[in-house]
Amino acid sequence: MVEILTDCFQDVITIVPVLFLVILLVNWITIRVNKGTHYFSHLARLDVVGGALLGTIPQCGISVALAKLYCNGYLTLGMLMAVFLAGSDEALIVIGAHPDKLPLMLEIIGLKLLFAIGAGWLINWAIKEKRNRLKGCGIDCDCPKCGKHENILVNSLIHTLKLTIFLYVTVLLIEIGVDRFGEEGFYAILGGNTFLQPVVASLVGMIPSCFSSVFIAEGFLKGALGFGSMMAGLLANTGFGILVLFKELSLKKTLWIILLLQAISILVGELFHVVIG
Repeated sequence: MVEILTDCFQDVITIVPVLFLVILLVNWITIRVNKGTHYFSHLARLDVVGGALLGTIPQCGISVALAKLYCNGYLTLGMLMAVFLAGSDEALIVIGAHPDKLPLMLEIIGLKLLFAIGAGWLINWAIKEKRNRLKGCGIDCDCPKCGKHENILVNSLIHTLKLTIFLYVTVLLIEIGVDRFGEEGFYAILGGNTFLQPVVASLVGMIPSCFSSVFIAEGFLKGALGFGSMMAGLLANTGFGILVLFKELSLKKTLWIILLLQAISILVGELFHVVIG
């Protein structure tokens, strides 16, 4: 057990400096977006495309802010879905922290953008819903409820520490699972190399926690999840954005949005599972 703990620590600690730099960059971009209404205004005019581009910023605050804007009537359902499908919370940070995985990270971003924009357009074309009345906070709100941005360095250090802990726990759980059940056994627990794995990954990805996205990213990097399952999990991952819908919308409408998101994620995951594995 001591050897597993040590090996996991060595695996994680080597990428912490890169994690911090990536998180610092992401926080800077997020602050720039939140500070100026014109940034959001330009992207909002692009609707689905703008939502997908905003969603690619690996920061759970983006999905929360955009979900709030949807509930307040600023966004279309297609744009909200594009934000959710394009987002991956902390997963892209984890993958991008490995220099040799940068091409993979760019490939994932490209695919998620493609499916987010395509699904968003189809949803806006097929579903004509009435927009809610404009009320509440916007993306650049600075009221006490929405909170103010902390010092970017302090915020990035805290974010890095939290993500490092999540990452260490995830790697540790995977290594313990492989050690206890064997590689084949642990792989079978996650659905094995079958059509069930993208379904399991999609359900895990929906869990509103940074842990779910980190687990999916590390599960793929460690070989426990296939590419199709990883895509299903990351497409379904909304960070804490889904909790905003539960708070602001009716239960029926929230569940309907979740089912729609799950259906798209699983369909794409199964497609890649059949083609790639």
